[in-house]
Amino acid sequence: MLTAASVAVVLGAVAIVPSLLRHSAAPAGFTAVVDALARRAEQPREYWRSELETLTWGRPAKQTYNIEESVRRVYWATPRGPAVETTPLHTRPFTTADERNWRAAGAPALCGFQVGCKGVQDQHGRTDYYFPAGFEVGGMSLTRSQLLALPQDPQRLGAELLRLRGKEHQEPAGPGRSYVKQYSERDMLWLMGEGLLTNAPTPPAVRAAVLRMMAALPGARIVDEARDAEGRSGVAVVRRVDRDPVERRLVIDRSSGDVLGTTTLVAGPLPETAGLDVGDMAAAQVVKKLGWTGDGPRLPEGCAQQVGKTCDGS
Repeated sequence: MLTAASVAVVLGAVAIVPSLLRHSAAPAGFTAVVDALARRAEQPREYWRSELETLTWGRPAKQTYNIEESVRRVYWATPRGPAVETTPLHTRPFTTADERNWRAAGAPALCGFQVGCKGVQDQHGRTDYYFPAGFEVGGMSLTRSQLLALPQDPQRLGAELLRLRGKEHQEPAGPGRSYVKQYSERDMLWLMGEGLLTNAPTPPAVRAAVLRMMAALPGARIVDEARDAEGRSGVAVVRRVDRDPVERRLVIDRSSGDVLGTTTLVAGPLPETAGLDVGDMAAAQVVKKLGWTGDGPRLPEGCAQQVGKTCDGS
């Protein structure tokens, strides 16, 4: 006899897989802020913007020092469609001790995690633009109309996201380098949830459903006092990745429910995190600006916003 945990229960046109989400009650403080987010009335403006700083830490191959790489990405919703601007900010030794070891190695040029930069053009400080057909959400591309149509119930939302992803057959990449060799459906839902909260103009009621969905994933827990990579305090949804020894944290503002940032923490040995100790941050996203605005992207001269086109900045 099949159990509810092993079959899909069809409600309307959406297949729900109960085994993916738990039904345990979330802490009252988390529930209150998410309930308030679900009731929020947002007035869209001409543009929507999410400005993120993506940070990655690690050790280049065959080296004795760790480095920090920083990239700024701004996701836009404009009247002509989505736009993404990317600016590499810096790559540098992480700590004072790392800088000493880097200098002892001859202070080689650093291009991301490549040492020496042979054949690589230095992109630091240069802003490039890309115009995708939709908003990037965990390996999927969703249109504005698809975002508006997403379910506001966490179980239905999870099922719909998996259905949409199944149509595209793409693998997602989290902030910085990818640490997961093969994504489980639970990991996929987490990464798609992060994307909906940081990369796209997702309606407040759907954002609340995303948070409830992520908090209900097996292994997820709520940390009432957490900090993002900039030290800002908030409430976090925390979950260890299924396959690899890393832990993901999504930190939200305890009054608004808006995302402050995400972090990926080392939870055990892994080649990609060599040089980092358990508990260290391997990657993070810091939300600098998020929401509707009257200001749009400042495209380079001669750059026309067309789907699939890229524009090189300066």
